[in-house]
Amino acid sequence: MYFYLERPQHKKSAIKLRYYVKKQQKYLQYSTGISIDPKNWNKENRMPKAKAGAAGFELKQITIQLNRYVKELHISINNIESEDKPVTREELKKRLNQRFKYVFVKKTTLLDHLDAFIEEKISLGKYQKRTIDKYNALKNKLFFFKKDLKLTDINKKFMVDFINFLRNNYKMTDITLNRNIGYLKTFLKWCRYSGIKIDETYNQVTVSTRDADHIHLSKLQVHLLSTLKLNKTLDKYRDLFLIGVYSGQRFSDYTVFKKSDVVNGRIEKRAEKTDYKSYIPISKNLEKLLDKWEWRLPKVSNQKFNQNIKEVCRIAGFTEEVTKTTYIGNRKIETIEPFYKRVGSHTARRTFITLASESNVPDHIIMGICGIRDSKTLKTYKKFNPDVLENYVDTIF
Repeated sequence: MYFYLERPQHKKSAIKLRYYVKKQQKYLQYSTGISIDPKNWNKENRMPKAKAGAAGFELKQITIQLNRYVKELHISINNIESEDKPVTREELKKRLNQRFKYVFVKKTTLLDHLDAFIEEKISLGKYQKRTIDKYNALKNKLFFFKKDLKLTDINKKFMVDFINFLRNNYKMTDITLNRNIGYLKTFLKWCRYSGIKIDETYNQVTVSTRDADHIHLSKLQVHLLSTLKLNKTLDKYRDLFLIGVYSGQRFSDYTVFKKSDVVNGRIEKRAEKTDYKSYIPISKNLEKLLDKWEWRLPKVSNQKFNQNIKEVCRIAGFTEEVTKTTYIGNRKIETIEPFYKRVGSHTARRTFITLASESNVPDHIIMGICGIRDSKTLKTYKKFNPDVLENYVDTIF
């Protein structure tokens, strides 16, 4: 199987697929619907050339689509054989037509282009499923805002109107809104790199984000949790939480520790979310809990975990009222609730980073343990503990 140019002597040539069908001893020739300048075609490997810049980006997209044809052809062959049917040119062509019926429909709306963006990221395996889900959620919001929106409609006014739409209809806080607008701008940047001209005034509109009122546990609270008498079910959730505290990892990473992750006496693991590597010292507390579970930690959902760790903290007596402040534009919203209701899976990572910082562990060491590359990201995890103020003031005088 290979690709070839239908008219290599012309300025633009259609790319066709050729596959030898053994049973019929004939070739299947199939038009991919893609055209290319023959100057950008590599005759030896029968694929687009690799180039830099905007032209290179477009050629890369063509390569991705051609690879999809290879994949879909093999899927079609396997499906036909599994159905005990003969693999014929006619049957292959029929199935390829079904698989690619909507692939090369001319894209006209913003949502069409967003679909292409998401499709590319999936095919490249560049984003985790949770990130793809966030872009699909953004797509839904854009649909309800204006489903027939064109890329030519993108400008400063659009961005202002869309932000107001999200605030009014989704009650988004500035932190969540900032994140969503960031996703949108990443997509629009991709459009520009794809050679699509967009009114750049949209970039003049930003959403200021403010420090979130996240909580962390004190050393005393961590000790209280570790000595708390609990039933078998809650004991499981308490242990998982403390493993997160002692390791400084995200829930998706600290709940899947394995013995094989140990290298040179420490746990070395790439984060599921970022693929950054963490170098986690195995402290006595961490080793004790991992050995207790024989390094086979119980599988629980994040949602179930968050429900149960709140109950654990309530039993521990973490019931003092705390204020949570959020912002929607210029509107400040304050809610008061018990401390334990604010505890979640990510509180463990935040607790480790804050306590490590209070113990004067250098930032670059904390970042190495937690798999954090950017000092700005680290700063968002560090939480101020007013209880340690007196210790520092005494050293000054």
